[in-house]
Amino acid sequence: MNASDLPDYSHYSINEFVLDESFRRWVLQPDEETMSFWHSFMLRHPEQQPVIEEASAILLHLRIRQDDLTDSRQERIWQVLDTAYEQQMQPLGEVKTRWQRWVNPFRRWQLAASLTGLLVLAGGGWAYWHYGQRQEVHTNYGQLLTVTLPDGSQVRLNGNSTLSYPTDWTNARDREVWLEGEAFFTVTKQRTSSGRLKFITHTPNLDISVLGTRFNVNTRRGQTQVVLSEGKIQLSQPNGPAARVMLMKPGELATAQSEALPVAIKRAKPQLYTAWTKQEFAFENTPLRAIAQQLNDGWGLTLVFDDDALAERRFTGNLSSQDVETLLTTLAATFDLQVVRDKDRIYLHRQ
Repeated sequence: MNASDLPDYSHYSINEFVLDESFRRWVLQPDEETMSFWHSFMLRHPEQQPVIEEASAILLHLRIRQDDLTDSRQERIWQVLDTAYEQQMQPLGEVKTRWQRWVNPFRRWQLAASLTGLLVLAGGGWAYWHYGQRQEVHTNYGQLLTVTLPDGSQVRLNGNSTLSYPTDWTNARDREVWLEGEAFFTVTKQRTSSGRLKFITHTPNLDISVLGTRFNVNTRRGQTQVVLSEGKIQLSQPNGPAARVMLMKPGELATAQSEALPVAIKRAKPQLYTAWTKQEFAFENTPLRAIAQQLNDGWGLTLVFDDDALAERRFTGNLSSQDVETLLTTLAATFDLQVVRDKDRIYLHRQ
């Protein structure tokens, strides 16, 4: 990717990002080159991060195929979405900027499902998730919440996360939930006369099937990560090129970036990925960039570094309390940094 040949993204709108070839490739089929470019871009232009996140969510949940869109197809897609959006949002009052009134990503799934016929006419290659009658629970930034499902299973939601499940929950069929964000699951075993009931967690990239177990799921930033603490689970990519089922064992980490790429499974330390459930921070040789992403996802904070080299510095440490100010103070002391805070934007400068 030659940066000199790319447009000036510093003033791009949501629409322009969604229809940009390089941006779509990074969101839907990321590789080392696109990840390096776009992560560096966000460091240089943190003011564009909300626009990028919104455009990424639209791509992921409406699932545009990675191909070139003709000008006429682009225009037709936005005409269809604009019309449907206004019809959906009109009962809420004055319609603001496009997509701005959507409460959370599950609303996008719902709208995408209602637009199926129109999007076929648009020829955009869009797909959708079915959205029936569901109970929905959403956490705010920095909020942790434990949800007890009708079968007794418990879901610990991290900040800025959404869980939904059917309102007509019944113990006569497999149990299903949908997750956007991060959650830790403690699943109870259920049995009927025909055998054990599966518990299926749906995410944009994976379906996770279990009988009774404890595991963490993170669906942030265009990928799904699953860490298994106890029991066994099955992973499948329902929209992938093959209906392959993968088995996970305790102490393993699975990462799925898109349905077009295979799921990577490796050994990991579950306690590093589940510390948040105990309101703790735990890092092991973790880049500051990754810590910044975690604070942005769960607390809505944006960390701005002096340069890429600082963002790649690595930190190891455990904090018994998940206190952001204590973490920032610790990072400043460890790397000799000056911390300047401007509301939700935090600047880390070398001394």
